[in-house]
Amino acid sequence: MGMQAQADREFWRDVLVAGGFTEIPRWTLNPVKGIDEHEAPIPDDVVAALERLAEELALPLDSVLLAAHAKVIAALSGEHEVATGYVGAEGDRPLLCRLTTEPDSWRTLLLDAHRVASELLSHKDFPVDELRRELGLAEPSIEVVFDPHGMGGEVTRNTVLWVGFSQRGGHLVLRLRYRTDALDEDCAVRIAGYHLTALALIAADPDAEHGRQSLLSAGELHFQLEELAGPRRELPDHRFHELFEQRVASHPDAVAAVHGELQLTYRELNARANRVGRALLARGLRPEDAVAVVTERNLDWMAAVLAVFKAGGVYLPIEPHFPVDRLATMLSRAACGLVLTEPGSTATLDQALGSLPGVRKLFVGAAYEEDHPDDDLGLPVAPDQLAYIYFTSGSTGEPKGAMCEHAGMLNHLYAKIDDLGIGEGQVVAQTAPQCFDISLWQLVSGLLVGGRTLLVEQEVILNVQRFVDKIVDGRVAVLQVVPSYLDVVVSWLNQHPRELPDLRCVSVTGEALKKELVQRWFAAQPGIKLVNAYGLTETSDDTNHEVMDRVPCGDRVLLGPAVNNVHVYVVDEHLVPVPLGAPGLIVFSGVCVGRGYVNDPERTRQAYLADPHREGARLYRGGDYGRWTPEGKLEFLGRRDTQVKIRGFRIEIGEIENTLLQVPGVRDGAVVVAERADRSKHLVAFYSGRRPLDVDIVLDRLGASLPAYMVPSAFHWRETLPLTANSKIDRRTLQALAGELGVVRGDFHAPDTPTEQQLAAAWAKVLGIPQNQIGRRDHFFDRGGTSLSAVKLAIVLDRAVSLKDVTRHPVLADLAGLVDGRSERRGGLLQPLSESDGAQTAALVCFPYAGGNAVNFQPMARALPDGGPAVYAVELPGHDVAAESEPLAPMTQVVEQVVDEITGRGLTRVLLWGHSSGAALAVETARKLRERGVDVQRVFLGAQLLGDAEDRRATVDEMAGRSNAEIAANLSADGGCTALGELGAQHAEHVGAACRHDCVSAHRYFTDALERPPAQKLSVPVTVVVAADDPSTADYPRRYRDWQLLAGQVDLHELADGGHYFLRTRPAEAAKAVLQATELFASS
Repeated sequence: MGMQAQADREFWRDVLVAGGFTEIPRWTLNPVKGIDEHEAPIPDDVVAALERLAEELALPLDSVLLAAHAKVIAALSGEHEVATGYVGAEGDRPLLCRLTTEPDSWRTLLLDAHRVASELLSHKDFPVDELRRELGLAEPSIEVVFDPHGMGGEVTRNTVLWVGFSQRGGHLVLRLRYRTDALDEDCAVRIAGYHLTALALIAADPDAEHGRQSLLSAGELHFQLEELAGPRRELPDHRFHELFEQRVASHPDAVAAVHGELQLTYRELNARANRVGRALLARGLRPEDAVAVVTERNLDWMAAVLAVFKAGGVYLPIEPHFPVDRLATMLSRAACGLVLTEPGSTATLDQALGSLPGVRKLFVGAAYEEDHPDDDLGLPVAPDQLAYIYFTSGSTGEPKGAMCEHAGMLNHLYAKIDDLGIGEGQVVAQTAPQCFDISLWQLVSGLLVGGRTLLVEQEVILNVQRFVDKIVDGRVAVLQVVPSYLDVVVSWLNQHPRELPDLRCVSVTGEALKKELVQRWFAAQPGIKLVNAYGLTETSDDTNHEVMDRVPCGDRVLLGPAVNNVHVYVVDEHLVPVPLGAPGLIVFSGVCVGRGYVNDPERTRQAYLADPHREGARLYRGGDYGRWTPEGKLEFLGRRDTQVKIRGFRIEIGEIENTLLQVPGVRDGAVVVAERADRSKHLVAFYSGRRPLDVDIVLDRLGASLPAYMVPSAFHWRETLPLTANSKIDRRTLQALAGELGVVRGDFHAPDTPTEQQLAAAWAKVLGIPQNQIGRRDHFFDRGGTSLSAVKLAIVLDRAVSLKDVTRHPVLADLAGLVDGRSERRGGLLQPLSESDGAQTAALVCFPYAGGNAVNFQPMARALPDGGPAVYAVELPGHDVAAESEPLAPMTQVVEQVVDEITGRGLTRVLLWGHSSGAALAVETARKLRERGVDVQRVFLGAQLLGDAEDRRATVDEMAGRSNAEIAANLSADGGCTALGELGAQHAEHVGAACRHDCVSAHRYFTDALERPPAQKLSVPVTVVVAADDPSTADYPRRYRDWQLLAGQVDLHELADGGHYFLRTRPAEAAKAVLQATELFASS
């Protein structure tokens, strides 16, 4: 091979391997197959200036035209690096040409375009297709072609747009040929205009910074900035509470709010709020002073919120169970001097106030009793005065307090009233926790129009049947839920058809709304409209409403148009609006935009800006990414911070996830980037749903909408996706799991015996893995198995194996041997979860939480290093749903059997872990082992504080009044047994009974210990392991030492997050707690 040929080969190999293609956004309301054309003459004076510039730079005019074209394609695609076809000579086939618009000035962009074109043409005669086939690469997709010769070649199936320049009658003419199923005439005219504008800008000032210059015409700019804004609505010159007082005057005896058996009329609610407001003023409250409200969701909460508004204060919602540090941070950051609270909601509050001596608390009930008039306060409150502060999670982990004003709040309330159809006498359901901004409109919007607020208890929300009953019995007309909860409601209604006679509108928010769910909703309730609501806390809640009375025509559910008085722009990084249909950052302007983050000037400067398009207006820049559709509606594309680049392709993860969510049977989905052994990156998708889907079907659906490079290479089904403490998908956990699941094993051996093949088929069914990818040495939990999927496996196999069997024999061939031999079936309570036997090393023996199983410790066991302690977990009698005939056993019997098994196995160095209610078993087992002379080195008590005897007795009494099904539902909702409903009512009943048994046993054991402390404390050191965001151990900084009543040495290990069941959500951190607290930490 000659030197030229070698150079050609290396050039094209680099071009092809780099990958990536540029997509032209579709823009047409009437996609009809065909080809159309549009021509536009380029002004002679512009051409003359461009020719002079080309001569000055010693480059052909073609390079100038190519630079302008690159700028246009970059603007349309939202990318700095673009790919276009380049016609090197008349009649030639287009060559793949990669360009960048990163250079700052037009001049440097021209020079770079000339360099690229020159290189391309110097290698144009090389047989590129032969090299592509040799490399095993697909033919590159070229959607747009640049033709400086203007011949107008064939617009192929993959080509959307052909951009040609030609001389006609002594004048330079731009000629577009385009596919009419992708673009309409108006769009073609705009694209031609972008080219003409780019050329004019180059001619006017080649040294200008092109990134800050807009290609949009004045007409399009006006359309985007003004005509895509929400409708103009004159707001009354009153604040919300003043308008409420007008309703009180006109309808004093109408019912304003209902909570359980209690209700308040407008007059009663107003009187209570007035008394509390005056109590705040008596304590020196000044305008815009923050007042924290720390109560449960009840009628006192409602009165307190109104009182803060009436007194000119700033409402700061805080949930009573927030961790002490977070609560203190919020109070301090907001410079809060007053707290409204109630008895029973002060446990963590009192601890937080210990570090904030200047903050005073006032019980709402006590304020009612103070000697204050109950007439209206009549204080002047300006529209730009602060109304509330909501703290949201920050990307750095530090919460941000978003400040919003009265005008923005009132505008949003009227948007809800207008678009959801809230009217006089109608009932609005209040369902959201008070720390979420949507809770506010749910609480008070009905009060503006003479409606009624129904506060729905959390325990009702956790039971879908009771929730539906509440909606019907409470005559709810307007309801808002998250899509995942609506999915549960629709499923229940499909199984238990029921009329919802008063319900007029359901709003969904907080998650992506799938078209499939919309279809199911309208199939079940065709007369009840659905509203997809989108917005941010920083923008006074929702800014867009997609109001639907039928299933939308497109593939996705849109975010809808802007609501009244709100301006929404889609812009580039310089806040310049991008072309219609192009992807960009979603930013907001108008009355909706709040004031900033409280006492956080740096983050305020980054996100809150002056609107460059509307003088005097504020603009909020978040991280969401979207585009306008031809219908004038906003489409959500994901987050800017989820963009990745693989093999040269810039990929928006959110776009893939949105497409995945459109696949029927997918409930939730997430896509992460994983690395192969050769360090190459690939996409891995995780999804949840009722059952695993055929991977080929998922591939077909994604392949129909996405280019091949955006289709994940692996799909993994889970009952539920892991969540962070903030109830967001835990991508860190999924990324780690993707790396484990993506390992290609060189020693793969297919299942051999009939039993192995039968087990492989069952594994494939419950794990969502093709059967031909399951080997006989595969480990059930390494292939993505969970405790719930192990239960499902036992059920699928008609109880040929038990959960205990799967835990003890997770390798397929070993489990098959058990099934064939039956010799080891259901041996004892200790289930080995690691390879070593514990006789030579320390043994970690683990007791599960209430209703749990030995398999719950599998993730932590896998996170411990080789050479670490041998891990055993206790399978409590009567807990295996695949062996439901087995009776539950009293605690004393379990402890005696575990002690016998530990000594029988020759385990002499023992560590014990009791999680939650399992702590009682761990403490008592430690006592018994010490009596037998076994060296118990340490006891770990996870997610459990000793507490008070009175509280423990009250919990036992409370559980007596709840059914097993309710207990199981709460366990599932809290994350202790995810997707429990998929196992059926009978199994849920079984789990609920086990959970009740464990809770009652533990509470009674510790109640006895609290009231009659043992004469001799445990000589074993105790480590209390808690997650900072676990509400059940919120006061751990002060109360963990209570364990010193039972043990002489007690220390604390704190996880940053993970919730109550951090064994599942943060197994590596749990394993680290074991290592750090033992001598093994040094040796590992």
